[in-house]
Amino acid sequence: MRRSRVPALAVLLLACAGGTAPAQETRDLGLPPPSGSQNPVLPPPSGSQNPVLPPQSGQRYMPGIGGPFGEGTRRPVVPSPTPGVDRGVNGTVTPETIGLGEETMDRLDQIGPALRRCWHPPALEAGASASATVRFSLRRDGTLFGQPRVTWEMRRAPPGLRERFTDSLMRAVRDCTPMRLSPGLGGSIAGRPITIRFFGRVPTNERSV
Repeated sequence: MRRSRVPALAVLLLACAGGTAPAQETRDLGLPPPSGSQNPVLPPPSGSQNPVLPPQSGQRYMPGIGGPFGEGTRRPVVPSPTPGVDRGVNGTVTPETIGLGEETMDRLDQIGPALRRCWHPPALEAGASASATVRFSLRRDGTLFGQPRVTWEMRRAPPGLRERFTDSLMRAVRDCTPMRLSPGLGGSIAGRPITIRFFGRVPTNERSV
């Protein structure tokens, strides 16, 4: 004998209509996370990002300049046409250079003549020559910034003459400072290296200042 399922279905519908249905589990998704449990920034999955590799040996990290390690800023090394002599000389001084007086300087090429006023080169024998390069820096007010130093000297000169010649350059820089610089020149060269080359006699392939 088959039992009819209609009464059971009717009872279930009546129970739902009467509010006796079982409670459903709810989840509150609108509340903020508890204090201290902010969403952490998790590392990316392995292999999903292009890692920044360390530089090769001898490279420096230069962010934002031509790539992460400055690949776009490398310049080819150009050999000097005169090995051993400084490039970028700002002026030359010879015994024939006319010294600048106490005038205020407003151009970089006036620094050499200003040094000539204080330079007393050693006496040279007939046919002897000497030359050297001195580098120094000035403050905005014309005072000496740091210590001057000789960066190149002629090796063909006798040792005694070479020492007297370089000593005369150092004394000239110290005796002529502070220099009278205009506000524009002082602001443009403050703290920057200035390179002046001194010649014991006028060389045939150089033009005196």
